[in-house]
Amino acid sequence: MKYKFSNYIHILICFCLLTIAMTVFTLSNKNFNKVEHKIIDFDDKNVESTYLRVNDVYGQDNQKSLLEFFAEKDALKRMKQFCSILNEEFNYLEFDKQSVVIRDDFNYKDEFRIDYGSKYFGENDKIGISLKSVQIGKNAYDEFDLENQLADGRGFEPKDFIFDNNKTVSAIFGYEYSELINIGDTINFEYLSKDISVKVIGFFEKDTSVTLNNNIFFLDRYITIPSLDMDFIPLNKDDERFQKILYSLKNWGYIKVSDGEDYYDYKNRIDDVSKALDLKYVVNEAYIYKHIKNISNTINSSKGIFLIASIILFLILSTIFAYIYIWNYNKNKKIYAIHLICGCSFIRMKLKIFFEIFTQFILSLGIADLVNRLILGYDSIYVSDRILLDKAIRQTTRFSFIIMLVICLVLNIYINKSNIYSSIRKEN
Repeated sequence: MKYKFSNYIHILICFCLLTIAMTVFTLSNKNFNKVEHKIIDFDDKNVESTYLRVNDVYGQDNQKSLLEFFAEKDALKRMKQFCSILNEEFNYLEFDKQSVVIRDDFNYKDEFRIDYGSKYFGENDKIGISLKSVQIGKNAYDEFDLENQLADGRGFEPKDFIFDNNKTVSAIFGYEYSELINIGDTINFEYLSKDISVKVIGFFEKDTSVTLNNNIFFLDRYITIPSLDMDFIPLNKDDERFQKILYSLKNWGYIKVSDGEDYYDYKNRIDDVSKALDLKYVVNEAYIYKHIKNISNTINSSKGIFLIASIILFLILSTIFAYIYIWNYNKNKKIYAIHLICGCSFIRMKLKIFFEIFTQFILSLGIADLVNRLILGYDSIYVSDRILLDKAIRQTTRFSFIIMLVICLVLNIYINKSNIYSSIRKEN
């Protein structure tokens, strides 16, 4: 019994040593591999700016679904706060393609439908006919100078972007609509499950377009309506659902960034605001990766020194681990000798010790993985950070495997050279 208790104690100590070593090494490895800065660099001097995409990650990678989020208390209030901060602190552009469904008799071309040219053209006509439409915020309207691309009528005014649930929504129609409808006409549509009245206030010139990250959206066949702001409390459940859907779309916008700026400055601020409001929004670099210049950590940086220190710690704790096993072997040499006399093979005895070491390495690696994923926390919603952690885990696994082989080799040499039967003769 005393032997078993002593054996458990040394196993527990060794397990803790390995877990600490692997956890610290994985953390330092991940931090070192994560670049220090991501500077936006326009090698093409014809490029003046580009856009980061803000989006949510609800329903992705084990995150709660959007419907689950909508059911949370104050979900709409938090989304509105997030949208307000985006517009106040950044050059934030609201632009989204979202179709509208006809609710009146309306003169249109088939080319205006979202299913035009598709194999399912006309299949959903009994439900409703969806026409191409875009929603644009005031910042985006000004950014793309749409006011100066009008062929007839007027453009959007500040009041057009504010919706009080009773007013008619202003709309500017694409060039190809100009021969089919007139300025002042009012058409009823369904927009995001809500019936709205849309008033024609103008037409864009031919080939008017919006360009976002090399994606060109020609507006000739589109109905352009404002990205509506709603500062009032929903009147009922249906109105609350409409506002939640609307603001979930408004928060999928673009942040204009310029040459020389650091992507992490935007990412860190969006993360801080999102965490403070208990939201799951990220700013995505994928749309501008061609213009990002990575500045990596050096071995002389604080993260490099941390990595070196973690390697030294791993080696020291592994040495202590090996020493404890040698000490434990010497302490229990007599018991091992008795087992050999009773018929246990020498190889089997060593394999049992090596399997015990292997098991501890596997369990320690699993705990190190779990702890580092917990440390990753909110950043786990970023694919890039999860990839970095997975890479660090793989490197820790390889390094640990080498250390384990060295420990087993040292123990094997030591056991082979030791005279295990002498422990019984000394006792006698």
